[in-house]
Amino acid sequence: MVSALAILCARNERDHALRTIRLLIESRIDVVLIDHESTDGTRAAAADLLGRGLLSIEHLPWRGSFSLTDQLRMKAELGRQAPHDWIVHVDADEWLCSPHPGQSLLEGISAADEAGANAINFDEFVFVPTDQQSFDARTCHEAMLQYYFFQPSYPRLMRAWKRNAGLDNQTRGGHKLTGAALNLHGQDFILRHYIVLSALHAQEKYLGRRFSEEDWLKGWHRSRAQFRPEDLQLPPAAELHRLPHWASKDFIKTAPRKTHFWSWTKA
Repeated sequence: MVSALAILCARNERDHALRTIRLLIESRIDVVLIDHESTDGTRAAAADLLGRGLLSIEHLPWRGSFSLTDQLRMKAELGRQAPHDWIVHVDADEWLCSPHPGQSLLEGISAADEAGANAINFDEFVFVPTDQQSFDARTCHEAMLQYYFFQPSYPRLMRAWKRNAGLDNQTRGGHKLTGAALNLHGQDFILRHYIVLSALHAQEKYLGRRFSEEDWLKGWHRSRAQFRPEDLQLPPAAELHRLPHWASKDFIKTAPRKTHFWSWTKA
């Protein structure tokens, strides 16, 4: 069995981050948390998991705007220092899984390693509420069943890779890996993305969000900048798929969405 380290960066996403860390630990993945100068008690709450799968809590200064560049740079440095065989890039509002029932994420990564792959692509399934629904970040992975398959391009989310393979995830914004030796696994894994928990949460998350100049010059986040309240209208249930059970891996991948829900009414 290989070893794997997930590196997660969070700012004021305490409940999301704690849930994701616990799910990774349950999947036998070690975790390092980068606290992006949170003010909601993220660091103190996560400290209870130190020594139980959470290896450390690192500090990333907040410079007044969201900077994916800063986050990926620090994740890359931590990855270089790690003794693990594989690195996993994960965000606080996600749940990464093997595609096979009963198989942990680490078991899936080990199978990919045995097959000779050095990277794994993840299919993104975006879970959203409808109408007046509101979910709790601590339990959203069990309560939210409505989703859409998001795939504007393929392959798109190469979120796990062999640490010593000479691969880099900074150039393509944490989505695609670069490197001459890239050898993707033949089967895509599952990424469940709990992008918003309610209409109010959507507005709190995106309205007025500022992005760093470095990110902006790279062309990142363009679909998430300068939202108006009416732009964040939640989709009707008829436009979403639904899992039969929260732990199911029977996702529908036909007719993938090329844009996120906030662009559907415009289209």
